[in-house]
Amino acid sequence: MSDSKQEKMVNFYTNMIYFIVMIALVVMRICNHYKLFSFLGNNASFIIGLFCQIGLIFLLPILLLKFLTKSKVSDVAKFCCFKKVSYKIVIASIILGIVVFILNVFVSNFFNSIIQMFGYKHPPRGQMNLSWWWLILELFGTAVLPAFCEETLNRGMLLNGNSMSGMKKSILISGFLFGLLHLNIEQVFYASIIGLLLGYLCWGCSSIWPCIIIHFMNNALSVFSNFAVGKGWVASKFLDGIVSFVTDNKIIGIVMLVLFIFLLLFVAFELIRYLFRETFKYNFAGRQQELATMAMREAYLQSVEDIKNEKEVGKAQPIDVEHKIIDEKEFMRFVNENLETIIKNSVAELEEQEKFKPDIKSKIFMWGSVALGVIITAMTFIWGLLL
Repeated sequence: MSDSKQEKMVNFYTNMIYFIVMIALVVMRICNHYKLFSFLGNNASFIIGLFCQIGLIFLLPILLLKFLTKSKVSDVAKFCCFKKVSYKIVIASIILGIVVFILNVFVSNFFNSIIQMFGYKHPPRGQMNLSWWWLILELFGTAVLPAFCEETLNRGMLLNGNSMSGMKKSILISGFLFGLLHLNIEQVFYASIIGLLLGYLCWGCSSIWPCIIIHFMNNALSVFSNFAVGKGWVASKFLDGIVSFVTDNKIIGIVMLVLFIFLLLFVAFELIRYLFRETFKYNFAGRQQELATMAMREAYLQSVEDIKNEKEVGKAQPIDVEHKIIDEKEFMRFVNENLETIIKNSVAELEEQEKFKPDIKSKIFMWGSVALGVIITAMTFIWGLLL
């Protein structure tokens, strides 16, 4: 099978699997709405969440992709960009996750205020359990599992499965479908924005781990902040004080708020740039010895060939083989001086991928996932209007 056919088959399998996952999640949402899992008792929501995350969002797509492509689990993991990163990238991702959470608070509140203007009301929520045991379980079910499972599906399989269509298209597809995957009008907007950011990071870092870390930090801080509010800690009172100050001093408060948001955006962009630079340096350093060894071997073989040719024409002076072998330091100096050209060539290769056009079957599954997500999300909005 040619590379082009393999790419099309992978693209088709990816979008088909995502559509299957969307159907399964919708079925689970409908069953839960009609209380078909009431036999599970008070732990129903937690058990359903575990099943959806581990079973439907993680294991189902991984096993289907392995079966359809006849690949090993390690190959599927490699396809999903589970690539090792440095500790510097981990630390920068944690900090970026904190920044993303703060920005997400503004974005989600802004969007929720818009839908509330149309008459939308939040569905009633049960009373929060304020025990430390509940906090641990909530962090596991809301932060750890979604970060790992949802990123594997969206930034791992979906993003790379559509990468042949080009960087921009694959990021848009994975980002928008990530928002719709939540099947909730309150989450679709900010989840789509975060999805676009994480898709861009996954492409730039060539690894899914920064996305998992940022996703975890965002969800974990959300859980912990709700817990802090319930406990009535200083952190929640401090936030209430900020809201009161902005309300009482509208002009000064709005100006300070806008400046704060711009500061957060600046920090976020700088962290993203740092992640890209550090990832490139880390990946490049890992291959330095390999590249130098290959270059020296090629130079040696060329030197031997030159000696052979010169002996055949009867020249008495031998060639200095050692002189013709490329020095490792000299080779690395040359590469470092031409990093910009290397990056430009990489971008040119990505632009060349824009010529790839998915099959009609793949498009049907992709747009089927979009349509299904839009319908259920719209129904949650209508339900909120009727409350």
